[in-house]
Amino acid sequence: MIFDPPPWPPLHLTRDGARLAHIEAGPPTPEGHPLLLINGWTGDHGIFTPQIRHFAQTRRVVAVDLRGHGASDAPEQDYTVAGFAEDVAWQSRALGLVKPIVIGHSFGGAVALEICGRHPDLAAGLVMIDSIVLPSADRAGGAEIERLLADVGGPDYRSVVREMAWAIGGDYDDPARRKALFETFILGGCQRTPQHVAYAALRDMVRGHDPAAAGRACRIPMAYISADVPLVAAARDLDRLRELCPQIVTAQTLLAGHFNTLEVADQVNAMLERFLAVGLRPRAR
Repeated sequence: MIFDPPPWPPLHLTRDGARLAHIEAGPPTPEGHPLLLINGWTGDHGIFTPQIRHFAQTRRVVAVDLRGHGASDAPEQDYTVAGFAEDVAWQSRALGLVKPIVIGHSFGGAVALEICGRHPDLAAGLVMIDSIVLPSADRAGGAEIERLLADVGGPDYRSVVREMAWAIGGDYDDPARRKALFETFILGGCQRTPQHVAYAALRDMVRGHDPAAAGRACRIPMAYISADVPLVAAARDLDRLRELCPQIVTAQTLLAGHFNTLEVADQVNAMLERFLAVGLRPRAR
């Protein structure tokens, strides 16, 4: 595992007066579908550092920082899953990405599903990595997320987010390695995301966003890679997602927490490689 921070300088496109950041990596003559990577809530593209390094050997890779996150501007406005999806779809077209594979970690997976539902011709495939899918207050975990929302809106916002991020990481790891991963790749994103962005985005996810329409509209090849984290597991409904998206395939990383893209990068990379090689083919029902 490489513990150096992401080496790619942020680039910017301006939409509706706000600068939206992304990084570019890959060879001059890339092979296959490009990858479009979407960070999670209060994170940035650093969560995908091992994937960018791995796949940029052969493919074009674009990793965005969602509006309000990372190196993107954070204007005072509403922040919704639909709004993030329109931003990233616009970035994809502006950058000339042709049939990318859209990959979202955590909250970024919900954004990825929304993109592919709203813009069914944009992508060739979709991967969600330990994303909260179809949460609701009447399902297990809904009350916990509501409590988190209240805490995020409170006076000690950054401590709440920092402690939550630590709790859902992988305590399977050597403590020193876990601490290094957290400080290098997670803590910076938590500290940079303003409270008004984090609160509005989480509020929309909990109270306003309904991914069912996007799920029904999405018919491209899909994969879901989960991790063993009680908070996230209680707030996802993969059975319902399979009903909406019967083409989906699912997998789970072994002995890894929510930040499995970093904790067990080799497992995640191998799963993504398999999806790119096999999962994009039409399958018999």
